[in-house]
Amino acid sequence: MGSLLTDVGRRIADRWLSTLVLPGLLLVGTTAVALMLGHRHALDTRFLLRTLGNKVTGLDGRPAAIGALVVGAGLAAAAAGLVNQALAALVERVWLRQWPEKLRRPLVKSRRKRWERADGEYESARSLAPTPDRQADLDRLAARRSRIGVEPPRHPTWIGDRVSAADGRVWNQYRIDLVSAWPRLWLVVPDAVRTVVTGARDRFNAATRLTAWALPYAVLGLLWWPAALVAPVTAVAGWQRGRSTAADLADLAEAVVDLYGHDLAAALHIEAPTGHPLTHATGLQITEQLRKGA
Repeated sequence: MGSLLTDVGRRIADRWLSTLVLPGLLLVGTTAVALMLGHRHALDTRFLLRTLGNKVTGLDGRPAAIGALVVGAGLAAAAAGLVNQALAALVERVWLRQWPEKLRRPLVKSRRKRWERADGEYESARSLAPTPDRQADLDRLAARRSRIGVEPPRHPTWIGDRVSAADGRVWNQYRIDLVSAWPRLWLVVPDAVRTVVTGARDRFNAATRLTAWALPYAVLGLLWWPAALVAPVTAVAGWQRGRSTAADLADLAEAVVDLYGHDLAAALHIEAPTGHPLTHATGLQITEQLRKGA
């Protein structure tokens, strides 16, 4: 047990170091450079090296000051990591949750119009006689529609629509309420499946953290303009990674229901004929039992 706890502690420390402290140290270092250079000497490397040299010379023979500086930098990096976690939770809410109605309505309306136009073009092309060339056009039109949303948009963000679409697609196919069923499914799937889903969730969390780093760099841009260039690049990279990881997570959630829906029915003592897909009647029985009348 002692070796197990040691191994777990080491893994937690490694994750903390790689996901929060190291990016925090980068931010702390950038902040120090921003304070030394400012806008006036933004790209003056000679001025930076001369300033650093003067500061290092001032620390000669002062080990206590050096130790305090190292500890302070570590604490500042850890604090930056904690702030990043809070900002990442905010980013996730912006991506996944419904916004206030006045902000949500125009964005959803605009995205829905674009989706309906793309869907209309796709359906018109699909009504024509199939040929190899037309199939390529169908694939292109379907991909363009999916870039707007895999279902008619109901959220202001693509990520919110993609994650919520998993609920709707599972309901339409099986009449299973995924929100109610997911905790029970989690208990019946093999450990290997849990590992895959947890890995997808970790990658989505990493995308939110990457996006969240954009805000402090944008603030630093007020002191040192090169930092302002980092902010949009970080935000765009995080958003793109968020889209891909959200799609992976939603696909995995649907796949778990597809592959282990019968196991859930069996665990709930609901009859579901093996060798056949789950029927709406079976799905409704599962949903009714799990909702407990709610």
